[in-house]
Amino acid sequence: MRPVEAVLVGAGQRGREAFGAFALRHPHLLKFVAVAEPDEGRRQAFAQAHGIPPERQFRSWEELFASPPLAPLCVNATMDREHLPSTVAALEAGYHLFLEKPMAHTPEGCAAIVHAARQHRRIVQVCHPMRYSAFYAKAKELLSGGKVGTPLVITMTENVAYWHFAHSFVRGNWRRFDESGPLILTKTCHDMDLAVWLADAVPQRISSIGELRYFRPENAPAGAPERCLEGCPAETSCPFYAPTVYLGQHLEWPVSVISLDTSLEARRRALERGPYGRCVFRCDNDVVDHQVVAVEFSNGAMLNFTVGACTTYCYRSLRVLGSAGELHGHFERNELRIERFVQGLWPEIPTETHKVAAGQGAHGGGDWAVMRNALRLIREEDYAEADRSLQIALDGHLLAFAAEEARRKGEVIEFASYASRWNQAGHSGRT
Repeated sequence: MRPVEAVLVGAGQRGREAFGAFALRHPHLLKFVAVAEPDEGRRQAFAQAHGIPPERQFRSWEELFASPPLAPLCVNATMDREHLPSTVAALEAGYHLFLEKPMAHTPEGCAAIVHAARQHRRIVQVCHPMRYSAFYAKAKELLSGGKVGTPLVITMTENVAYWHFAHSFVRGNWRRFDESGPLILTKTCHDMDLAVWLADAVPQRISSIGELRYFRPENAPAGAPERCLEGCPAETSCPFYAPTVYLGQHLEWPVSVISLDTSLEARRRALERGPYGRCVFRCDNDVVDHQVVAVEFSNGAMLNFTVGACTTYCYRSLRVLGSAGELHGHFERNELRIERFVQGLWPEIPTETHKVAAGQGAHGGGDWAVMRNALRLIREEDYAEADRSLQIALDGHLLAFAAEEARRKGEVIEFASYASRWNQAGHSGRT
C-alpha cells in the first residue's frame, strides 16, 4: 500500500509534533511532500525532518495554493483564525482536508467550510481525536448496545488542570476572545462534538453560565511584577511560577512551545521576552476560566457539561444515567464501568468494568486514530461517511457557539433557529 501524500500548512506544535510525528512513525501510511509555514526556522526544521526539497517549501498557504495540487491531502494546522480562508482555498485548489479543530472561529465560517466541502466534493476530516480514542469508542459501543437502557442524562467534565490552563489560556495563544475565540470553542469543542455524537441527536435548547473569575489582576500576590523572572516575592510558593514549569528537565509539550531551541539559555530568554514568562495575574487574557453548559437534545436526552481551570489533574470524566443503569468513565485511566438496575431494595448492583488500551499518540491515541480514519476515507473515497462525520462536527461547533451566546446574553438558545441562521450565512458566503 502506497502512502497518501500530503502538504502541511502550519508547522507549529501540532503540525510538527502530532501530524508530522505520525508520518515519520508510519511512512507507509502518510508522506508529507510540501510545507507552508511563515516562520523560517519551523519551516526548515519540518522540511529537513521529512525530506522536503526547497522548491516545495512555501512561506504561506496562499503561495502554496496558487500552484496546482502537489498531493491529494492538505493537513491544515494553522492558527484558529486562519482556518476558514486557508481551508476554503485548499478545497478550491483541489485538496481533501484534515483540519485541526476548531473548524473556524465563527459559526458562519464553520458552515461555509461544510458548504465548500460539499460544493467541491472534497473529504474533510475535522481533528476531533476524542471520538476516535479507544475510551470514547468503547463508551459509544456500550451506549449503542443498550447497556444502560435509554440514555437520559449525560454528565461530562473537562478538568483542564491549573498548569495547562495557565499555559494555553492565560499566557498562550488561546487567552483572548478576539485573537482566537471563546474557551467553549477553542478548548471544549472536543466535548461538544462528543456530546452530539454520544447523544446521537441534534441539540434543541442550550443554556450556559461562566466567567473569568480567578486569573485577574486583583488576585496577584502582593508585589508580584509583570514577569516571574523580575524578582517575584511568591516565587517559592506560586504554582504558576514560570521557571518551575519551563526551565526544568522536561522538554516536550508544553515546554516545546515556548522556543524552537530548547536549550536552557534559549528557554530563559523566551521567559524574559515572550508571553510565557508573564505573571498569570498580569496578562491580557479575557476568556472565561470556568463554564457550565446545559443542553436538551431532540431525543429527550440532557447534557450537563462543566469545564474548569482550577483542577489538580488534567482529565475528562463521563457519566451517563440511563433507564436501566449508569455508565461511569475516567478518560485518563482508560476505564469504563457499567452498573445495572436490579429488583429489590438496596440490592447488590451488578457491575461490569471495561479497561481499554490507549493507542499511540496524544489524546488517548485519538490523534493518530483520527488521522488513520482520514487516510482511510481518502483511499476508499468514502464521501458518505465523511459527510456524516462532518455534519456531527458542524453541529458540535454550532453547539459551542450557541452555548457562548447563551452565556453572554443570559438566554436560552433554540438550536434550530440558531443553526439555520448561521447555515444560511455560511452558504451565502457572508463570512
